[in-house]
Amino acid sequence: MDPIAHTLFGAAAAQTGLGRRSACATAALVVGANLPDIDGFAMFLGGDSALYWRRGWTHGILALVLLPLLLTACLIAWSRAFGRPPPRPRVLLGLSYLAVWSHPSLDWLNTYGLRWLMPFDGTWFYGDTLYVVDPWFWLLLAGALFLFRSRHLWSLAAWALFAAFFAYLLFGVVQLVPAKAIWCVAILGLIVLRVKRVGYDEPTARRVAAGALFILMTYIGVMHAATRDTRHLIRQTLTERGEDVQRIMVGPVLVTPFMRDVVVETPEGYMHGTAHLFPSFELDLAPSKIPLLPDSNEVLSAIASPGARGFMNWARFPFAEVEETSSGCTVFLLDARYTRRRGSGFGTARVHVAKE
Repeated sequence: MDPIAHTLFGAAAAQTGLGRRSACATAALVVGANLPDIDGFAMFLGGDSALYWRRGWTHGILALVLLPLLLTACLIAWSRAFGRPPPRPRVLLGLSYLAVWSHPSLDWLNTYGLRWLMPFDGTWFYGDTLYVVDPWFWLLLAGALFLFRSRHLWSLAAWALFAAFFAYLLFGVVQLVPAKAIWCVAILGLIVLRVKRVGYDEPTARRVAAGALFILMTYIGVMHAATRDTRHLIRQTLTERGEDVQRIMVGPVLVTPFMRDVVVETPEGYMHGTAHLFPSFELDLAPSKIPLLPDSNEVLSAIASPGARGFMNWARFPFAEVEETSSGCTVFLLDARYTRRRGSGFGTARVHVAKE
């Protein structure tokens, strides 16, 4: 998930009352919810290196054991250095584990996936449940926090800026009118609740935050069940058509819970399209398949090149397009999970292969 989602999760957990359990508890929950993303510094090494390192070591089982210990030690040292009230070490450590473990648990939910077993095993795991940026996730937790964390003019201004950014994302990218209408109604409802001071006192704010997290967990559970059932229906439908189905991705779509982006691997290539879940199941696939990676010398050379190491480690449904040049050829490596043709989508690599 995106950093805003992780931060909102940690802050909402703190607002349930966990933030009062110890000195530095809120810091442990918010920082810990984002801590595994320290591998984001790999972006400065280049796009391919970022693909190679992201969601690996810092999201794997070894890091999930060590990072909470490191976070707790740093917070205790910080408290002592600045004369702050001493934390309760055991409580702080428990909250650090809760926060750090929440991060890969949420990251696993999208199609990007992560490597739970690193550094012992580099296998990728995919939840295919939530879109990497989920506006409903933001709205639910941010709404609960807004009711309690908007007591001052500066905080109201900050929340207004966040709402404006949210509106820009939703109205600029999403074309679905019902989603925009639901968002407007929800914002209006939050304003009314704020004027009436619902969730303004701390006991009520705790209940609101706990309720928001419960609704979020329910939403995630329903989305995961929908993905599982859709995957089963797709396999059944294509098997009846005589297709040899090997792997299936049922990816969530931005804002739209009742639609899934579909990629199906068969021995002949990747089938792709859309699955509609409501009011009834409907599978709409493209008429032609995307060819699998060919065994040509050009493509094999491109795959083996250092510049494609990260991409090939990360790719889930890789395919290639080859363009001849005067000095050889350019091999475009793509992942059908995010793009179906060259020049569009996320996660591609380009390798020049010389004639010799």
